[in-house]
Amino acid sequence: MHDTTTVSAPPFAKSTLRLALGLLVMLVLAGCAGTPQFAELQARVVSPEPLTLGDDAELSVRLSDADGTLAETTLTHLDTPPWAVALRHDSQALQDSRSPQLSAELRQGGALTHATSEPVLLEDRTPDEPVTLPLDPRQ
Repeated sequence: MHDTTTVSAPPFAKSTLRLALGLLVMLVLAGCAGTPQFAELQARVVSPEPLTLGDDAELSVRLSDADGTLAETTLTHLDTPPWAVALRHDSQALQDSRSPQLSAELRQGGALTHATSEPVLLEDRTPDEPVTLPLDPRQ
């Protein structure tokens, strides 16, 4: 003989469970709505002259606007220029920014040796092409 017992939950427990599951789904969806959508901005950093780089050379590329820095990346173990840079950023923050611009700095031994003279405005760029950032020597 085999005895099977079925226990049913009281009616209020089922509605409480549904409510809790509904709230959980809403929280998950709300969390997704606030998640940044990342994109990559391609840049090419060029030097007007041949460079001799030490092992400690670092190239920093910054995406900023009137309110501050939107994204930044630093490359080490540099080869010869030009350097290809992929800058990961929040695409919505870039769309909402005022006067977005790119700039670059090259440091050796901790000292600034080269930088962009003027930031490059992204409004002036051709879509789907890397932004060219020319470096100039600093004294």
